[in-house]
Amino acid sequence: EMKQLISGIQEVSKRIREIAQTHRPLFGGEIYLTGREVCEHLFVSPRTLQDYRDKGIIPYTQIAGKILYRLSDINRLLQENYRR
Repeated sequence: EMKQLISGIQEVSKRIREIAQTHRPLFGGEIYLTGREVCEHLFVSPRTLQDYRDKGIIPYTQIAGKILYRLSDINRLLQENYRR
């Protein structure tokens, strides 16, 4: 019984780690991305992303020192700057 209990706890722990890695904060129905995720989405470096913030090109929210970006803002930015 103890082995089954430990096995169950290990499975739950594994699942929690998986969820933590793919979790996206959701506030008011809006999906927020981390800086790393935005860099991957836009194919830019963290320094370039910081320049975009400093120049007011990309909107962001800062909560307790953590900078987050609304997915809808990123998509709008891409849409507005699309060139054929």
